[in-house]
Amino acid sequence: MIDKRDPETSRVPGLAYAFTDSGIELPVLDITHPQFVSSIDEDHLDEVSKASIQKMLVMGQMSDAQKRTYYEQLLKSYIFGPVFVRDPGANFMSGMSTYVYKLGPNLIGGGPDREFDRSASRDIGGVAIRMRIRDLCRLQADALIPQLESSPQKSLCFINIAGGAASDSINTLILILKENPTLLRNRKIEINVLDIDTVGPHFALGCLEALKTPAHHLHGLDIAFHHTPHDWQDTDGLVSLLSNKKDCIVVCASEGGLFEYGRDEEIIRNLNVVYDHSPDGTRIAGTIVHDATKVHATVPALAKATNAGLRFLGVSGLTGLLEKTGWRLERVQEKNPVYAVFTLKKDKYRAA
Repeated sequence: MIDKRDPETSRVPGLAYAFTDSGIELPVLDITHPQFVSSIDEDHLDEVSKASIQKMLVMGQMSDAQKRTYYEQLLKSYIFGPVFVRDPGANFMSGMSTYVYKLGPNLIGGGPDREFDRSASRDIGGVAIRMRIRDLCRLQADALIPQLESSPQKSLCFINIAGGAASDSINTLILILKENPTLLRNRKIEINVLDIDTVGPHFALGCLEALKTPAHHLHGLDIAFHHTPHDWQDTDGLVSLLSNKKDCIVVCASEGGLFEYGRDEEIIRNLNVVYDHSPDGTRIAGTIVHDATKVHATVPALAKATNAGLRFLGVSGLTGLLEKTGWRLERVQEKNPVYAVFTLKKDKYRAA
C-alpha cells in the first residue's frame, strides 16, 4: 500500500508514466523514443569503455573517507541501494533496479537525488544493458512478424521468465506496431510474466495500463497481463501455462534472467519443457553474458565486488547446452561489449 506518491515533475514529452510500488513515478520505457536512442552511441563505445575502466581504478584507490561518501551515495541509489546495499546477501539486481539502468541518463528523472544513478547509467554497464534490450526486442519482432502476417486469426502469447517489468515484451509490441500496426489490431495478446518478484510485474501492469490510454502506443489493443509467482527451478508453472497455448503464436523470453544466472541443468530443463509443450513455431529469445575471455573487463571485477551470481556462459557455452535439447540457434548478435542476444527455434531434424 502506497502511503505517498512522488510524481515526476519534469515529464518527457511523448512518454507514458507509471508509479512503482514505493510511489515513485517513472517513465514507461520506449526504446524508439529519441531520448533512449541517443543514450546509446556505438561510435564512441571505446571512449565509454576506457572511462568506465578508469572509474573502477579510481574507486579501488579511494581513501576510507571517500569510501564512506560513496557508500552514502549508494544508499540513495535506486539502481544499487535496494539491492546490494540494503541487502548485502543479494547476488543479482532486482527487475526495477535493472529497469532504471535501461532508462538511461536522459530518462531517469528525479532531479539531483538521482544524479548518482544517471552517472552510473552512462558507464559501459548501463550502455550495454540498453543495447541488450534494444537488440532483444528487435530479434523478437523479426521472429514474430512473419508468423503474425501468415496467421491473422491466432492469439499472440508472450511468456517472460524472470520478466520483471516486462520491458522487452512491451517494446517488442511497440516495434511491431511501428512496422505494421494492422498485425496487432483485432488480435488477442497476452503477456505472462513468471517471476518470484512482485514489484517488477506490478510496475509492468501499470506500464501497460498507461500505454493503453489515448495517444499512447498500445491504445485500442486487446492485451491481457498475468503474473505467475515462479522459480525456474520448478517448471510445473511453465507446463501449466503452455498447456492451452497450442493454437497461439508463442515467444518465450528471458532477458537478464535464466541464461545469465541459471545453472546448466535448470536451463536445459526449462528449454526441454518449452520444447515439449509449445507449438512448432515457438521461438525462445534470451541474453547471455560473454565468456570471460570476451566480456568487458569491468564486469568480472564488478561481479566479484558485489558477489553477483552472474555466469559467463558465452555463445560456445550456450551451444553446448543446446545439444542436450531440441533447440538450435536461429540468430545471435555478439557486438555488445557485455552480452550476446539470441533467438532459438525448434530443430526439425531432432524432432524427426
